[in-house]
Amino acid sequence: MPTVTDPAPCDPDEKLYECTACGHRLCTADTPTGCPECDGVLQNLSTPRPQ
Repeated sequence: MPTVTDPAPCDPDEKLYECTACGHRLCTADTPTGCPECDGVLQNLSTPRPQ
């Protein structure tokens, strides 16, 4: 299985998202609605997780 390249660190105006299904990561200033690889759910890694 190929290793996914990590786009972090992102530009200051971008956020890092990771797909909960396939692990694909992307940096974007937009708010994506789904993973471009598998259409799975994207989790914003740029914001702290709730305690």
